[in-house]
Amino acid sequence: MGSANAFIMVGRPDPVHNGIYPTHCLILHENDKPWWVLTPIFRFPDDCKPENCEIIVWIPTVEHMLEDALLMIGLYVLKDKELISLAKKFFKNKEKNRIWLYEDIERENLEKLREICRKVLPKYSFKIVIAITLDSTILGQIEVLKDYKIECEVCTARFRRDRNYWRGGILGEFEEYDILKRW
Repeated sequence: MGSANAFIMVGRPDPVHNGIYPTHCLILHENDKPWWVLTPIFRFPDDCKPENCEIIVWIPTVEHMLEDALLMIGLYVLKDKELISLAKKFFKNKEKNRIWLYEDIERENLEKLREICRKVLPKYSFKIVIAITLDSTILGQIEVLKDYKIECEVCTARFRRDRNYWRGGILGEFEEYDILKRW
């Protein structure tokens, strides 16, 4: 099982305090094979009912992992009718909560879904907050957010302290980290 390398909070925007009222979380696991896990967030345990507690897992395309997460938001969080209609037509795998994008849909149909997603997401009032670790693949994909006219924030590390497991687990210094120099 891969470690978590990025998190996307999805919810309603707070226009007064510029925050978010989260309803869902996407967690990206990377290592030998990336996978997104979409889970609902409930403020109270009694809110979780069988019809709204579904967990969705996608194996995304490596080159479009962030866009694949946005497509998941359009399908499972916003439940856009146009996207759902096309997904039902395009996906070969009828198992709704487990999708492998390299096998379950033709490349051109997946691109068509992404294109529709870019058009329909701006119709909805929602916000995403993306937290990305320094070794995540999607750190190099955040520019794609310019193509999506949605409310979003991207959070990356400014300070960092690592443990060097190759040198006996020695804890390093707490240092400022310049993400721009890395890329």
